[in-house]
Amino acid sequence: MNGKLDILQKNGSYLPNSTITIDDLEVNHNYLGSFDAKITGNSSLTRYTVDAKIKNDDAKSFQAIGDIDVTKNKSYIDVDLKFKDFKLDILTPFLDPVLNKIRGDLNGTAKVEGDLNKPNMNGELTIDRGGLNVPLLNVDFGFQNKASVTLKEQTFTFNKVKITDTKENTKGVLDGSISHVNFSNWKLDLTIDTDRLMVLDTKFTEESLYYGKGFIGGTAKIFGPTQALRISAEAETKKGTTFFIPLSDVETFGDNSFIHFLSPEEKDAKYSGQEVKIDNVSGVELFFDLDVTNDALIEIVMDRTTGSSISGRGAGQLLFNINTNGKFEMFGDFIVYEGVYNFLFGGVVQKEFSVRPFESTLAWNGDPLDAAINIQAIYKLRTNPSALLDNPIRQSIPVELEINLTGQLAKPEPEFTFNFPNVTSTIKSELNYRLDSKDERDNQALYILATGSFNRQNKDINITGTITERLNGLINGFFTDNDSKINIGLNYEAGLNRPDLITEDRLGVTLQTQITDRVLINGKVGVPIGGAGATESVIAGDVQIDFLLNEDGTLTATVFNRENSIRNFGEEIGYTQGLGINYTVDFDTFGELLRRIFNKKEKPTLETEDQNNSQKENNALPRWYWY
Repeated sequence: MNGKLDILQKNGSYLPNSTITIDDLEVNHNYLGSFDAKITGNSSLTRYTVDAKIKNDDAKSFQAIGDIDVTKNKSYIDVDLKFKDFKLDILTPFLDPVLNKIRGDLNGTAKVEGDLNKPNMNGELTIDRGGLNVPLLNVDFGFQNKASVTLKEQTFTFNKVKITDTKENTKGVLDGSISHVNFSNWKLDLTIDTDRLMVLDTKFTEESLYYGKGFIGGTAKIFGPTQALRISAEAETKKGTTFFIPLSDVETFGDNSFIHFLSPEEKDAKYSGQEVKIDNVSGVELFFDLDVTNDALIEIVMDRTTGSSISGRGAGQLLFNINTNGKFEMFGDFIVYEGVYNFLFGGVVQKEFSVRPFESTLAWNGDPLDAAINIQAIYKLRTNPSALLDNPIRQSIPVELEINLTGQLAKPEPEFTFNFPNVTSTIKSELNYRLDSKDERDNQALYILATGSFNRQNKDINITGTITERLNGLINGFFTDNDSKINIGLNYEAGLNRPDLITEDRLGVTLQTQITDRVLINGKVGVPIGGAGATESVIAGDVQIDFLLNEDGTLTATVFNRENSIRNFGEEIGYTQGLGINYTVDFDTFGELLRRIFNKKEKPTLETEDQNNSQKENNALPRWYWY
């Protein structure tokens, strides 16, 4: 810094004159350019005229011209400010860590006047190439060019500034103000309105209470002092939302690894033998009141090492309360439309159960792990039930193993049941009789998940079941396209060779394809390949073709050819053919059902493009739900 002070004597009066020069001016490690100021005082040293400017690359980015009056006990200022591509990076230290990466080029004029200790600033400014980052959400927003900002007293007001997240290019409108007291004690009162905006983009870390990517449509508010900021939202989730709750840092109970997760404060308290209770909140606190739609994927990662998890899409009203002190609360109900329960047991068994749509629910009332759950999920396979029959059969049949999880999410109570579609009533009755007790169902469930077959009383083990099933899963992944228009799978069923039952090894090929939006084909062809007593060379196969007869998929025609599930010793493979029509109606009351069936169609009404798009989104249910 260089400076010079001159005192001019004129007509018996002394007039001070000072110049100050700073070649490289930095504020909070942000380079602004060269600073030059010229200050001239009156003879009584009560009034000073100021002319200051900042140059960056030989261009003036800031200039201040005006007077400072110190005549009375109070000092007054009256200075005009002019900005031209003035860098806003210097504001980041004032708002960090709540907001950072504040940037942009400021242009416009303003006037600073009033009490020198608390001056008011009034003017109209614009920001080019502006933006900021919200670290807690890991989302960066860019502002439209010529974003309008009004200065009034000690408040910056954003005038409906269009914002865009810099990663996914989703958009919203920012309105509201940021106020201060002499550039300290900052307070925010901002509102964001959006049809679809990314508001969360966090990755997993060891301390994560939650992570994922969130898109909302609705209104969000950012308000309060920066040391205790609140972010609230009343919105609905939008397409692309994935929200994960990782249950790491766990306490386990037996084989089920039921879990209680610890916040960072609880970890420290646990190690020191103390309890922690957080009453005074500082930092940032989130209040998200969300209408969760089928666009959002919610996944609870119960064991990060093995990948055990519950994930699904559905609908519900959920309130999230999260802060930077480790607080994480959830309130509300969630109905699962589609989902997966990834079942793991003992570190060996790993199977995916498909959650029953519209019959599974989760309800939160604070602690995310104290949720009351009612999850019904199904694992489907084909296996031979002869281990449970007095008269063995030589055919694998479809088996549905259902698990029902009730109680608390942190410590659910599982119950297994078996269903046997496409078998005779005699066989089904005998199987249900054998599986009448809960202990037997539990034992058989774990055995069939581990080996792919039922367990006889002498407990012979067919280890090849799990091995071949995992190999099948790896191979099938190569023949499945990303949009599921065509799925081709290879399936190997290991044969059995026991005194009471001999079956063949069979290699099968499955095909599931959608020829058009109205024609779907499911098929399977199996060929005996030797092994345990193979005596046949007959090709066995199933095929089913579904025709959607109307646009909404409520009227369906089905043609099928199926291999008989039961055949006596010495008989050849038999088939059953059929043709059927199925009509599905969605209704809430019996009266609504009658009106939908018998009333005439309503007169068509004109819809806007937005309404049409909304209707398409509302009908975006899983295809299998309609038939």
